[in-house]
Amino acid sequence: MKQTLRGLSKGKKVGILSMILPLFLMAEVHANAQDVHNIIDICTSSQRVMKDYALMGMKIEYHNPKKDLDAMVKRMEQEMEVMEKRAISNALHAEELALHKAWKSIEAELQKKPTKAGALTLHHHVNTFAHHCEVMAEHLAKDSHTRGMYDEALLGRINLDVQDLAASYIMHAWGAEEDTEYYKEVKEILADYQKAYDELEGADEKQVSAKIKAHLKTANKHFMAFEFMAESRSGRYVPLLIAKKADKIYTGIKKILKEEESEVEK
Repeated sequence: MKQTLRGLSKGKKVGILSMILPLFLMAEVHANAQDVHNIIDICTSSQRVMKDYALMGMKIEYHNPKKDLDAMVKRMEQEMEVMEKRAISNALHAEELALHKAWKSIEAELQKKPTKAGALTLHHHVNTFAHHCEVMAEHLAKDSHTRGMYDEALLGRINLDVQDLAASYIMHAWGAEEDTEYYKEVKEILADYQKAYDELEGADEKQVSAKIKAHLKTANKHFMAFEFMAESRSGRYVPLLIAKKADKIYTGIKKILKEEESEVEK
């Protein structure tokens, strides 16, 4: 079951925001672009860890998933260390502690040989991690008091959805996730992606430039083929192709984020 914000009921979302936001806005030190980029990459990378674990379990050697996984884990640890050194509100401190607790659970699972049962356990820990990470990303973007940071958080959410979909697809292809749970997740992920994409595409060009929107449309074209494969019930799976498309979209959106950063700083 998803544990990110998209998986929470409207009432629970409002409850979380009402508890966190008032205290967070009292923080003396406002978040900057680097804080937002840092947490976005941490969120997105957590799902890429899941993807590489599943590829290892299937013995697919595309891009040497073990090497990629080790590099990803090392970078995430460095980014979380940077995040720890930043002054944040007391309200988000609890989220940070929960984030680290989930990360320790992820690390413990990664020490073991990949198995289908282990994949389900890891997926649970990754989704718990992603939930706390998304809460932090949303509020760091708000605390920056910069509209551009909100748009960057939306771009980050799109990238996380893509990587989440890839990880779920590869797990399903491996046989680690049942059909009922998988297709439910796919529906939730696609709805979340579409909501963020529509908001960015419909934004005033003073907020999201025409150039960035054009790049986003290109990334979306890749995603449409990706979406078709994820929703297919044919029983034929192409995990290697999904992994390649997820990597391409990941790189493309990272470039868009850099361009968005340049627009914000003008």
